[in-house]
Amino acid sequence: MPDFVRPINILLLPMLFIAAAVYALPFSAAIPEQWLYFIPWLPLVFSGVLFLVVGFFNFSRILFAGLVSLSVWTFLKLDFANVHYTQLALVLMSVNMLLIAFYNERGTYSITGLFRIALIFCQPGILAVAYVFKADDFHQLINWPYIDIQGVTVSIPAVAVFSLCFFYLLIKLFVQNLLIDAYLLISLVFSAWLLIEPPRNEIHLSLLVSLNQLLLVMALFKRSLSMAYIDELTGLPGRRALNERMVKLGKNYTAAMLDIDFFKNFNDTYGHDVGDQVLRMVAQKIRQVKGGTAYRYGGEEFCVLFPSTDLDMAEEYLEQVRISVEQASMKVRSKKRAKNNKKGRGLRGKGGSGETVSVTISGGLAVARTKTNPLKAADIALYRAKDQGRNQICK
Repeated sequence: MPDFVRPINILLLPMLFIAAAVYALPFSAAIPEQWLYFIPWLPLVFSGVLFLVVGFFNFSRILFAGLVSLSVWTFLKLDFANVHYTQLALVLMSVNMLLIAFYNERGTYSITGLFRIALIFCQPGILAVAYVFKADDFHQLINWPYIDIQGVTVSIPAVAVFSLCFFYLLIKLFVQNLLIDAYLLISLVFSAWLLIEPPRNEIHLSLLVSLNQLLLVMALFKRSLSMAYIDELTGLPGRRALNERMVKLGKNYTAAMLDIDFFKNFNDTYGHDVGDQVLRMVAQKIRQVKGGTAYRYGGEEFCVLFPSTDLDMAEEYLEQVRISVEQASMKVRSKKRAKNNKKGRGLRGKGGSGETVSVTISGGLAVARTKTNPLKAADIALYRAKDQGRNQICK
């Protein structure tokens, strides 16, 4: 079941930045005159920063989104007189964002990455050449029908392509909860707004495009922090996040250690791919624990911290999770499954002959005390649960 809160949390901070920037634009007249010579080139400065940062983090899709934004800035600075070109630019921008959403990470400065960079950069140039030479056939081609939306006149193809990209990214964001989709969505809307309602002067344009580039740089740093604190397989916070949280909680919390029963035997029987699926399934169940926060401790072990929750209440919450895992099941793909990926996708959801498997978990609970490590105490209780037959919670 999709988590509808996380996408909103991801979108909240950049939206606040944008709202604050729009509110502050009228005050740009107070900017010192000596700065006015530098501000028009700020988008290039932030784009350069984006290039450098991407070199460290190798997250090319954020860079491509920044290049699309820079292309919009270039297009608006060229100041095309023909309104049809703006509609074409809106279509191209939306198509580019849609393609970026589908791109796989293949390196920023690989042959594929450089080709994608060149593809984005050459588009404003092609429009400029077509505009300068006033190719009659090209002008006829982009002379599209228009509709009026709340006083804004937009071409039908531009509305169609933008809407397709917008709703695809929005649905993908709420289904997969990925940071990249959130910032692609923001950059799409931001760039479309600049094209449809261009800022009144060059200073405003440069400040807004610079903000978009700065938000993309922020996305890179947020991703790097996520990689350090979030377990990639399960999506749960990892050991580093756990250790920092324990320090903040002091001695006023209950800790639990959970372990998947006979997981090594399960891996040996069904393989590591199926084992990874089981880990994700169990992590999703543990994530839903009431009153606590789940962490992946390592391997098939998980930890839950219950701030200000007594031992009996924490045991009740964990018992609900244990039952939820016990009742869950997962169908393993048949060993005779179709080797052709396309054929295999067509058969999904139609039953199949794969074996249905399930797992159980054991858990141990302990209260944080002055001279006792609560995780060690919870681990001892966990082994007690295993010695007593597994699939139970001990304290």
